[in-house]
Amino acid sequence: MKLQRFSRSFLALGGALLPAVLAFACHTTEDPRPGVAKKGTASTADPLPPPFDAGVVPDAAGLPEGPYACGSPPVSTAPFTKAALLGATADCAAYHLCRFANAAHVLRTTVDAEAKDGTKESRALAQLAWQRAMDEWSHSALFQFGPVADKATDKYHGRSLRTLVHAWPDTSRCQVETQVVLKGYQGGFDLVFPSSRGLFALEYLLYYPGTDTACSASSQAGGAWASLVGDAQTKAKRDYAVAAAGDLVAQADTLRKVWAPDGENFKAKLLAFDGYGNEQEALNVVAWSMFYVEQEVKDLKLGSYAGFQTAPPNPETAFARVDIENIRTNVRAFRELFVGCGAAGEGLGFDDWLVASGNGALAKELLDLYTQAQAAADAFPPFYQASPQQFADLYLKIRPLANLLKTQLFGSGSPLNLKLPASAASDTD
Repeated sequence: MKLQRFSRSFLALGGALLPAVLAFACHTTEDPRPGVAKKGTASTADPLPPPFDAGVVPDAAGLPEGPYACGSPPVSTAPFTKAALLGATADCAAYHLCRFANAAHVLRTTVDAEAKDGTKESRALAQLAWQRAMDEWSHSALFQFGPVADKATDKYHGRSLRTLVHAWPDTSRCQVETQVVLKGYQGGFDLVFPSSRGLFALEYLLYYPGTDTACSASSQAGGAWASLVGDAQTKAKRDYAVAAAGDLVAQADTLRKVWAPDGENFKAKLLAFDGYGNEQEALNVVAWSMFYVEQEVKDLKLGSYAGFQTAPPNPETAFARVDIENIRTNVRAFRELFVGCGAAGEGLGFDDWLVASGNGALAKELLDLYTQAQAAADAFPPFYQASPQQFADLYLKIRPLANLLKTQLFGSGSPLNLKLPASAASDTD
């Protein structure tokens, strides 16, 4: 069910790029990414060649600072009210998107430097900056409400802005290579598919050392790629990396301004239930963000590797190979929604609503299951070193949390009157 979604990329662009699809069609070939074997089975092999910076350890002190003062994680000390919960969740979302905007600026600076210097050291520093940006995004990804969300997730305010930052699972290596070789991005990023921009494009460009292409030799991009060799290919990749990093900064700044008082000030809209109609519906949409651990983490990131989904594995970070780091951060961000935004869970969260409504036992059970899931994720090895049994074990440590969300926090028996999202209403696993 969840693996048969409409492409978010097409939803974001309204199909306006159909002519580009026809012109630059990508051929479906054997998946060259690490961790993906034939017939959709997980592989423990590690076929990816060593990265350009093999043996180089970047100095984190060499990373510059971002331009924004985001402060410390916001911790609400107000007594529980529904309005206070909405405000605390909004502040947490704004905080993480501010941090992501800083990380995007730092990434652009290091990508620019790498394009100019072309050394192993500059490449390693850019890779470190990418990892930090990916980690910040893995926090922000849990806050799936408002303009950052897809229209299917927040039908009131969703604008799919997230797909312009990180379109996974709808990403395409061939489409990135199409931009590299045909340079369509020079006409403006409004004409570039989400699947070929943002964090995914930069990951491929910074980490993949191969000179091959995933595009069909009979396609326009594949034909052009054959003549792009040596220094010309390296320069074309760096040129697109610089442009993609600049676009990522533009998108990150847009997301930060969604929450800024001198920007869109979405917190005020949320507190006024603007568009949502009433407070309960606003809380419903915000609470649905917690389903990220069910749909994206459990099913899309782990299900195929663990043998619980029939679709081929679709690793989130196939070239940088930090999938488990992303999952650890995703699960930790769930705690920030459920318990509170503070470093140790301080502040207001949905557990406070449960306690205030006399359902402290359910709050404790959910927190215990979160702790189990987090411990399992923290102890998990890199994906390319994990066995099918280890994947299954991790899946089964996360599934109880997801199931309790579906069966007791949401749905017809919810003590908080929280509705199930449409995407989970028919899911029984």
